[in-house]
Amino acid sequence: MKTLKILPICLFILISSCSQNQQKEKKVNYTSPETQLEKFSYSIGVNIATSMKEKHKLNEIDGQSVAKGFHDVVYDLPLDIKLLDTDSILNEYFYQLLEEQNYEQAAEALKLGEEFLEENAKRDEVKITETGLQYEILKLGLTGLKAKKENVVTIHYQASLINGDVYDSSINKEPVSFPLNAPNGTIKGLHEGIELMSVGDQYRFYIPAKLAYGNTSPEGSPIPAGSTLIFVVELVKLSDLQGNQL
Repeated sequence: MKTLKILPICLFILISSCSQNQQKEKKVNYTSPETQLEKFSYSIGVNIATSMKEKHKLNEIDGQSVAKGFHDVVYDLPLDIKLLDTDSILNEYFYQLLEEQNYEQAAEALKLGEEFLEENAKRDEVKITETGLQYEILKLGLTGLKAKKENVVTIHYQASLINGDVYDSSINKEPVSFPLNAPNGTIKGLHEGIELMSVGDQYRFYIPAKLAYGNTSPEGSPIPAGSTLIFVVELVKLSDLQGNQL
């Protein structure tokens, strides 16, 4: 985790900036900074603490222990925790914190998604499958060529969150193709929805979290954990696994 490199980097800066002629002390005198060095050192502490609280929400951090850790390193005193162990302690703590934050975010997103789907289901044009997938037909094609699991499907799509934020789209780009039976091709709800379509159809799918990414957030994605997703999909063509258009 790159964020975990903040402390080692700042420790290095602090150590490098300290005068080699400073007398080693075992106690830190907490007085208002006056000299340029004191102000510089104090500013480092302020920036680190601000970053930790805002970015990582560490409101329960023990400031005295942080100060002691800085002090022991700066003045070459024996460390209460081995330096090699500090990275694993930080990683474990941040991982636990991230898990807690994801759980809270997922719970809120799930609640919002359930409320959205409940209201959306009241619309006459919305149909619901046994799994809970909701969909509406925007346009019907003329071919009657229905998608099957053994097909390679080519689609245009636009994907958004229930607040309207579009996070992915093939509009104004080349359509995308993938085997409909590929286990990791795309989310379950989209697989199920495309199987309802024929070539030329355009549907809007309302995909609950359980048919999307569940209580997780895809790595590097703007999709919050627990999100209900909305896909507008046009089925452009079908092919067999050898690439022959049907």
